[in-house]
Amino acid sequence: MQNTNEVKVLGAGTSKHQMVSTVLKEYIDKAGISIDVKDYTDVDQFIKDGIDSIPAVIYKDKVINIGSNGSFNKTLRKAVNEVLKESNFGRIDKIVIPVDFSDVSSNAFAFGHRLATDLGAVTKAVHVFSPSAKELAESATVDVDFALLHNSYLEEFVATFDSDWGSDLMRTSLIDSEFRTGFPGEQILESIDDNKVFMTIMGTTGKSDVVRKWFGSVSTKVMHESTTPVLLVPQEAHYQGINKIAYAYENIDQDKSILEKLAFLANRLEAEIHLIHVEDGKDHPDPGFFLTELLTDHYPSSHIITSSIHDSNIVNGINDYCASNDIDVISLSTHKKNFFEKIYDDNISLQMTVASSLPLLILKDVQ
Repeated sequence: MQNTNEVKVLGAGTSKHQMVSTVLKEYIDKAGISIDVKDYTDVDQFIKDGIDSIPAVIYKDKVINIGSNGSFNKTLRKAVNEVLKESNFGRIDKIVIPVDFSDVSSNAFAFGHRLATDLGAVTKAVHVFSPSAKELAESATVDVDFALLHNSYLEEFVATFDSDWGSDLMRTSLIDSEFRTGFPGEQILESIDDNKVFMTIMGTTGKSDVVRKWFGSVSTKVMHESTTPVLLVPQEAHYQGINKIAYAYENIDQDKSILEKLAFLANRLEAEIHLIHVEDGKDHPDPGFFLTELLTDHYPSSHIITSSIHDSNIVNGINDYCASNDIDVISLSTHKKNFFEKIYDDNISLQMTVASSLPLLILKDVQ
């Protein structure tokens, strides 16, 4: 029986053998997991043990032949996943992306996978099986395991994305999957807590006439109750890097508490921070100078831009600014009740470019 704290790399000392060992060691070190990678080169013993080909990786008595069927990178990536998944990828950041196999969630997953790559995070696809009335009725008369069927959909979904990541193994985000059963909103929130995720990404249609429908009931629940940042990705959004993040602020006492979170994310993406304040004649005086001073404690002033916008319509003011300044992501915080109440209560239509093309990042104030 193999030592569970050991990964065996079998080979003949070739460059491919050495690459397998190096990649495994780098990932294990990045994850902060206590697992030893040991090399073995006794080919005669491999033959006696029934090893089909080398190089190969053995972890917890499971053999993974690297390069089987001519796919060296794909099988090496599989081996890395097998080793790290046991410890839930250790200290490597995880980004949860709920998927329901729709075009909207597929687009959000594609967006999130590329963002996870830039952040050095693991992409975790979470599917929540909540059987419909039709499925429940059919299961009573037909021998069909709909949960098993949905689980296979998830495996196929992940396999499709995992095969389209290119040749840069050490850079491209690893993909993991998680299948759950229950109410989607509750299960997604449980997954966020269980995995201690860095960020949650959800897809939105961006075409509804009413903001509440645009967010959707599940997205709205996750957005307000999650303890982590939530990125809502419209169906029309395509990832081209995040170089500029616009943060809409109102009150210095509220906003200063999340500036560190904003700076932390922007720093990892090397993005500009645009602090924007929309004055509609009812708000407090613009506290932008004080916020900039606070933010420079966490981020270089050369990457901070502060602007005031005069517009009676908050949404239009933000939209116009983002369109004029090539903003990639708009950021708000959940304590901005006035902002969301104005949208919901006034039933403002989403006839604005930003609502259909730019992701919305909700930062969490959990202090």
